[in-house]
Amino acid sequence: MSYFVASDKIPIAQKSISIPAANGVNYNANQEIVINIDENIKFFQPEQTYLEAKVKITPPTYGTGLTSAHPTRLNLDADIGFQSLIRTIRVHNRQGVLLEEIDNYNTMVAFKYDYETNDSLKNKRALTEGSGVENPFSRGTFGSSRSNGNEILQNQYFKNASNAPDVATVSASVTAANFVEAKVCIPLHTGIFSNKSVFPNMAVGGLTVTLLLEDNRYCFRQVEGVNRFRKTTLNPVLAGRLDAAGAFSGTVSGSFNTLYEETVNNQVLVGAHCPFVVGERVGIEFERLTSAGFTSASVMRFTNASGGAPTIRQISFNSTRGMELAMKSASVSVTGSGIDTSASVGYLYSRSVEDASSYDATYQVSDVNLIVNEVSAGSSYEASMMRKMKEGGMINYDFNSVTCYKSSLLSTDRVANIRIPIENSRCKSIIVSMLDSTPYTTKQVLACEDTYRIQTDRNDYDYHLHSCRPNLDGISDNLTEYQFLYDGRLQPSRRVPCSKISSKTSIEAQPLIELDKALSQAGITGHSMMKFNDNFLIGRALALGDSSYDARNKDFVLQLNYNETDAPTKNKLVCFYVFHIRRLEISADAVRVVV
Repeated sequence: MSYFVASDKIPIAQKSISIPAANGVNYNANQEIVINIDENIKFFQPEQTYLEAKVKITPPTYGTGLTSAHPTRLNLDADIGFQSLIRTIRVHNRQGVLLEEIDNYNTMVAFKYDYETNDSLKNKRALTEGSGVENPFSRGTFGSSRSNGNEILQNQYFKNASNAPDVATVSASVTAANFVEAKVCIPLHTGIFSNKSVFPNMAVGGLTVTLLLEDNRYCFRQVEGVNRFRKTTLNPVLAGRLDAAGAFSGTVSGSFNTLYEETVNNQVLVGAHCPFVVGERVGIEFERLTSAGFTSASVMRFTNASGGAPTIRQISFNSTRGMELAMKSASVSVTGSGIDTSASVGYLYSRSVEDASSYDATYQVSDVNLIVNEVSAGSSYEASMMRKMKEGGMINYDFNSVTCYKSSLLSTDRVANIRIPIENSRCKSIIVSMLDSTPYTTKQVLACEDTYRIQTDRNDYDYHLHSCRPNLDGISDNLTEYQFLYDGRLQPSRRVPCSKISSKTSIEAQPLIELDKALSQAGITGHSMMKFNDNFLIGRALALGDSSYDARNKDFVLQLNYNETDAPTKNKLVCFYVFHIRRLEISADAVRVVV
């Protein structure tokens, strides 16, 4: 018996190489970042390739006028971080052959991270990718859902006036200098850079990676603990006020110059817990408590002597009355009848964005490098490979990729038949994300008042819950049912009902079963379905296991029915992500892409 087996395995050496961007140092919204992987890097391990960069948010110019911008904490998307800044990614070889292109890349990463998620992955992404994670210091205790977007003490993009958790008083005004550079290190979720097989870079003549950055207006999020239209029950709760004479009261009628917060939602330590900053404007929303829950919303506007919302002068903690917000104005008045806080709940929220005429924050990306894990196979192997190619041989390099096809849908369309121009020979699945196509401003995205409302029931645990990322999250928008038509048949054989999900009050199994199969075939492990309503997707697996489906010369149609009593509310950009196997046929004189 022989104990030796002949094989093609060879010893290899590996090292990491940092490749800087080729077209500059600093980049702003809508600009391109170009990185060249020279053919001298003959082989590299794609799945161990990472992009590192720095990003800094610049707030709008702060002012003192009634419609001027005022300070508030801003950060990038709490779930995908720096990935939200990449709108399109393209990979060419150095001769200009397009090997791979993913449009609306950040939307794809959003649903990948929303469904392929658990606590370990969230923590890792928070450490490396600039995303958020639930911090015990800023967790909710008043019934809100868990939030990754309420980081106070260790915000990656924002420096507190004092980073001491137990600081007694904060009185320093916030300026643009409070925003700091965040360093990130992210994987690129393309087919080539997610592949486990070593990439023969020398055979294709080198690669050029091009990243197109997202527009400013879709990139920023306000900390959720001060946003009125996100998770309202996560906001600080009013305990009472102190009038100009120094008398404490549980009502808010008349005039006052100090507000106090209840200790719910962890409002105990100034430096670690309070979501407001000095210079921020404050508003309040009251919800009367009845046996049926929260009803009769009453939004009260505080006004100072000049007619604007009051501005925080100092934040401190009073051992008797709780977190204390002292206002700049000596006397702040409340119009209308007073509301007794013993019979209602008053949520404090930020008016810094809401009252401003515009809130045009910007970002800048700098020090971009691609970290490539180079693999050295030895000169003899390289010479042998090149000799075989010159003799007519060919390298076939397969990888899982995705192509985004787009269509549009008006809110007035109750029945829609959308054709999908698929021409991929080895398809795995289709995942459909219907995005809100309303052209929002930065102010509207931050404030969330006009965006799609994810939940409508005033008795739900988050109360308002509007979308804060209209360019990333799919919306159900009162969809009744859907069905695909391809290969001359309706797929699946019966329409998939969605009315319970789109009503925002319940759940249906069939859409999630279809989506789970589609995610699995796309290489996305569905660890969690918690975002089934926040980021609504339609999925269809075109093959099972390791098999694939030839979609060429077939007419694909998605049929959508909106037959609910409530009409759709938003125009939509419909993104069809077709996950498929792509092949590079590499010969001595050409590179051919088979899709």
